[in-house]
Order: sequence, then C-alpha cells, then structure tokens
Amino acid sequence: AVVSTQSTGIIERRGMAHEVERTARSVTVGAGFIAPFVTFAYNGVDKIVGSSQTILSSVKKVGLIALFSPITNTGYITLNGLLQGHSVQRISQKIRLDLVEVLMVGYCVWLPTHFSLFVFVPLQHRLLISNIVGVVWTGYLTYAANRQTGNLQRKHSEQNGNEERKHSE
Repeated sequence: AVVSTQSTGIIERRGMAHEVERTARSVTVGAGFIAPFVTFAYNGVDKIVGSSQTILSSVKKVGLIALFSPITNTGYITLNGLLQGHSVQRISQKIRLDLVEVLMVGYCVWLPTHFSLFVFVPLQHRLLISNIVGVVWTGYLTYAANRQTGNLQRKHSEQNGNEERKHSE
C-alpha cells in the first residue's frame, strides 16, 4: 500500500510526500474487502472450472474473474468514499462517472495477466506475479478513487448539458 500511494503521489505530481490517511484507507479496504472477496472469487472459479492449465480452462477462468470486477471496483470506490466521509450521493456520482474507465483499465491489466498466469506460470509462482501486478493496479485504483471531484463534476455537467441540448432540439 505504501508503494502504491507513493507512486500515486508521483503520478499526481505531489512528489514523494506520503499521505498516511490514504495508505490507511487503502490497507483497510484491501484487507477488509478486496482480499477476502478475491479469495472467495478465485476459490469459486477453481471449483467451477477446475485447476487445469489448458487454454480453454484459462479462458473460462479469466471470463469468470472478469464478471467479479464490477463488484470489486464498485466496492473499492464505495468503501474508500465512505472512509473519507463522503455522502452516498457523491459516492454514487463517482461510481457513475468513473466505473467504466476503471473497469476498462482493469480489464486491460488483469485479463492478460490472469490468462498468462493460468496458462504459463506454475501455481507456486502465481501469487508473486499477481502481487507485483497488484501493486501497480492498486496505485492506479488509489489514484482513480481519490481523484478530485472537480473533474468529475465538470465531466458530469458536460454530459448533462449534452443530454439537455438533445432533448431541447
């Protein structure tokens, strides 16, 4: 979590200043929701598909895991917002405006990662590689979940303005 929040600081051009609260939120959501949920999802996928390393079974596993992504990412954004003291309305707006982007980035990162893990990586090394990719992903997810709402509100206003113009024509 510390590495992820530090990398997020660089992305956001804050430098190496460490935000203890952001790290604490990330650890809390990760340990309290993401890790248990992902463990549950992976165990379920293994029970449904089995532990074979064939390409077909790997495609099935990746597909099933992709189905869990909206739940995982919505949960992360929601819990992060609640821990920041945001209103349900503000969290709902953030989910509405950010979830598709977060899912698309997540699919670009995790689908090839999982497919490679299931086909090419021996079981005993999967966790290590998954954790390495997870550090990068957590950095992005932390960034996305903590982005300023000014950008979101402007984006939301533009969308509403376009819809209003369509209705008035």
